[in-house]
Amino acid sequence: MNGGDEAFPAALDRWAPEDGQEYRRRIEDGEGGVRSMDAITRRRTRESETSR
Repeated sequence: MNGGDEAFPAALDRWAPEDGQEYRRRIEDGEGGVRSMDAITRRRTRESETSR
């Protein structure tokens, strides 16, 4: 997620409203912003790979 990873910011544009809700819940639970975004992006990647 650090450095020249161009895929990550673009992935935020593809977040569904549910992803935003999950992000807010994670932040409210005390999880850091970057860690929350990374976890959601990894989950979305796994889900898209299994649906192929």
